[in-house]
Amino acid sequence: MCEKFNELNFFGPNFDGSHRLHSAHGDLNLYFGQSSFATYTVADEHNVVKVPDDVDLTILGPLGCGIQTGAGTVLNYMEPSKDDTIAIFGMGPVGLAAVLGAKVAGAKRIIVFDRKESKLAFAKEFGATDCYNSLQVDPEEVIKDIEPGGVDFSLDTTGVPAVAETAVHILRPAGEAVLVGIGGDLKLNMMTDFVAESKKVAGLVEGDAIPQKFIPEMIKYYQEGRFAFDKLIKVYDFKDLNQAMDDFKAGKVLKPVVKM
Repeated sequence: MCEKFNELNFFGPNFDGSHRLHSAHGDLNLYFGQSSFATYTVADEHNVVKVPDDVDLTILGPLGCGIQTGAGTVLNYMEPSKDDTIAIFGMGPVGLAAVLGAKVAGAKRIIVFDRKESKLAFAKEFGATDCYNSLQVDPEEVIKDIEPGGVDFSLDTTGVPAVAETAVHILRPAGEAVLVGIGGDLKLNMMTDFVAESKKVAGLVEGDAIPQKFIPEMIKYYQEGRFAFDKLIKVYDFKDLNQAMDDFKAGKVLKPVVKM
């Protein structure tokens, strides 16, 4: 959480209005605080995370955004107990990282929904207890059947308004839905969806994480064999950048990493 999140990530300059990078044409703006596609860069100290020497840097890039968002939402914000149930919508890298986080936390039941069987297979491998193709079932009916009182937590990674609304509907009284996908307007009833059952909805950025603390924690889980995020990654040489994009769009790879 940062009061100047949009300013620092999307407007381009540093905290003090200066620029770290320049060209013959003048100052260069940075996207998302750092930008990419450069062999070298000048990093702000706030963006630097120290990692162990014995871990391959090639696979660590995704920990700074998508993997941190999914796992951090569960481990830093929800903090489910061993008696809690969680439903996760969307088994892209963010959703699958949330499954890994829920497994690390020891959540009693991890229920996931996606439209692609290949992604559901990943979720099962990562520790999901119940996997459903949302093209074949109605998630609300599924939850009524397997968790009649509703789930303790739900997470929408898709940004699809109808899915986010479902994430609220399936909560138990006093349950909480967390939204991390980028989407549009929601249509919810103030009384039936919130007040009558004391439900909560939260928006969250980057897994509510302090990267300098949480990224080393994820690496530790990985080294312990409890956080196999590397299975999501395929590495491409920079000359194959367009192929990496095409493979991602086609669903052939979940988290392409381009090596400079």
